[in-house]
Amino acid sequence: MLKRFFLLTLISIGISGFSQKKLSLIYTGNMGVYISNEDSSVLIDGLHTKYGDDYLFPTTSLIHKIRKQLRPDAILFTHYHGDHFSASLANEYLASSKNSILCGSNQITKEIKTSKDRLFTIATTDYSKQTITIKDFKITGLKINHVGKRHTAVENIGYIVDLGEYRILHVGDTNWMEEINLFSQLGLINEHIDIAILPYWMLLENSASQQIKKHINPKQIIATHISPRIAQQELQEMKKKYPDIHFLTTLEQQIQL
Repeated sequence: MLKRFFLLTLISIGISGFSQKKLSLIYTGNMGVYISNEDSSVLIDGLHTKYGDDYLFPTTSLIHKIRKQLRPDAILFTHYHGDHFSASLANEYLASSKNSILCGSNQITKEIKTSKDRLFTIATTDYSKQTITIKDFKITGLKINHVGKRHTAVENIGYIVDLGEYRILHVGDTNWMEEINLFSQLGLINEHIDIAILPYWMLLENSASQQIKKHINPKQIIATHISPRIAQQELQEMKKKYPDIHFLTTLEQQIQL
């Protein structure tokens, strides 16, 4: 009996030792998210300034918290628009965090004047996936066209972050773009995505549920880029239509997974 007790104890310890680390997400405004699994962390589109009344942006106190407390290992930017990226804030963060790296397209990295050895430029000539390893996690960047005909020159980057047991997809400002079969070309259905972070307008089409299932098939979805001036009735209707989706609407809103 005693031998059996010790065996069960060892099995229990072994299972707890290999237990999945919790993933936490903090909303930093617009499409900005800080993601951490206790050991490592990334900040995507999280350093930007006021761009207009339709966009939430990190406050001075939240910027201070990012620099001094959250201290992401990597700061990633999908594109250079002011509701996603601030060159001055990015430069300041790299200067204050000597081991952190930055990822973005050439339109982003050319604006970074210091820490050139910690910059990773994602090419946008085609849809090829480009992966780098930082500490104990991986970041994969790839071109995902920016929504809107007037923004065809914008180099929008999507990211797949392998953080512990989770694969997180962030697509930046895009849409389904069926006219160019965008998501068929991206091949994201083969990436085994756990969490997809999407701009909320990708949920507005009647076929959105089918498109998500066909092209991404994530276990969970997080909706962002929601205007602080959105009509509450519209927001409640979306939440009712998609009861399993997390909608980010409040600065420093947290999700534990």
